[in-house]
Amino acid sequence: MTMNRERQLVADGAVLIKGDRIAAIGKAADLLAANPGAEFVDATGCLVTPGFVDAHNHPAHFLSKGLLDDVETGRRWATRLYPFDTKIGPDECYWGSMGTFAEMIRNGTTCFADPGGFYPEETIRAAERIGIRGVVTRSITDIHDAGRPTPDALMGSPAEIVDGMKRLYGEHHGGAEGRIRVWMGLRTVMATSDELCRAVRDAAELLGVGIHAHLAINPLETQQCLRKWGARPVERYRRLGLLGPNFLAVHMGAADLSEVELLAGLDVKIGHCPSASMLGAFGCISHGHFPEMIAAGMTVGLGSDAAAISRFLDLVRVMYLAACAHKDVHYDAEIMGAHKAFEMATIDGARALLWDDAIGSLETGKLADITIVECSGLEWHPRPAFNPVANLVYSSSGAAVRSVMINGRFVMRDRRLLTLEEDELRAATSRAAADAVRLAGLPEEQRWPVI
Repeated sequence: MTMNRERQLVADGAVLIKGDRIAAIGKAADLLAANPGAEFVDATGCLVTPGFVDAHNHPAHFLSKGLLDDVETGRRWATRLYPFDTKIGPDECYWGSMGTFAEMIRNGTTCFADPGGFYPEETIRAAERIGIRGVVTRSITDIHDAGRPTPDALMGSPAEIVDGMKRLYGEHHGGAEGRIRVWMGLRTVMATSDELCRAVRDAAELLGVGIHAHLAINPLETQQCLRKWGARPVERYRRLGLLGPNFLAVHMGAADLSEVELLAGLDVKIGHCPSASMLGAFGCISHGHFPEMIAAGMTVGLGSDAAAISRFLDLVRVMYLAACAHKDVHYDAEIMGAHKAFEMATIDGARALLWDDAIGSLETGKLADITIVECSGLEWHPRPAFNPVANLVYSSSGAAVRSVMINGRFVMRDRRLLTLEEDELRAATSRAAADAVRLAGLPEEQRWPVI
């Protein structure tokens, strides 16, 4: 499944890899005959696809998995997430990121975009060790969020924040053999001053990088933004000169159709997180205009958001939700489908991260980020009407991923992670999560009695 411009599927195909790049794609018999000394990886009966691109995920929040279930939005932030965020340190951020990246790789994801943690150096260190590709920023906020005051420990002045991000860029952008990129970010529209927004805009332009931001999350944010700044969230960021081809706007469930037209004209990129919206009650499925964004030619990628709010990091399951949920809301079985959902998780995700020149499709000269999917399970049978794209999105899951390659190297082979021991990971993440929960004073809840 090449995801090239023609979306070609190569039956009995093969990918020739030299170093970290794809050297050729064609029929297996032809490539084997032309390269008799090459190492041969037998993927008979499998799909070979581009590595999946997760366009929005908070890696450190792997440790808060289970703390946000079925909790009202305001309480979720004020009584769970902010106490957790203020207590985690570098070690917790490192192991949370390691847990996220391990789960991503096991489900076929090769590239992620982090909208901002508080110890981005630790997220980068984890990505370097496990071998994943990613875009990283810091959680950037300088004023108290209306309705859910931001803890002082999570804020800074615009000058401090931007200077720190420039240092992070200088130290890590292009690191790990080119696998790490550093962007600017904005946490929320209600927690960022005009001064900070302009400073982030100017820094992103100076460095030639993107801006990753949550935007138009829900109607409450819109009401608060109108009261404080006299503009809806999208309009506020437009006035500040933030919106453009390098801006990745995530969630977007409260954007109206006039704003979709505006954003399309500015070539703003979109991150759609259906699993997080459905569990977290953001309203992106029932009120969002993602089919209209796609119809307007906008680039829309898929995100898992976080293990805490999505509860899983399997982009195949996210593809299923993206393909199916909008059908139900619109009473229209053709408004979205498996092929568009797969594009959103591969080439469109790469476009959203401004990385489609090197990843997102299997093409000669591109980086060898490859996912191999096992098709022998019963969910793939019978095959009288075999459609590999629809079968993957509608019938399968990330559990069918057999092997994953990033930068021409296997990071998982035959379901075994090669860059860390899973027993070590389980023990370390459990310890780090317990420490964070204890320090934050969060409750360990069971709604049903344990006997």
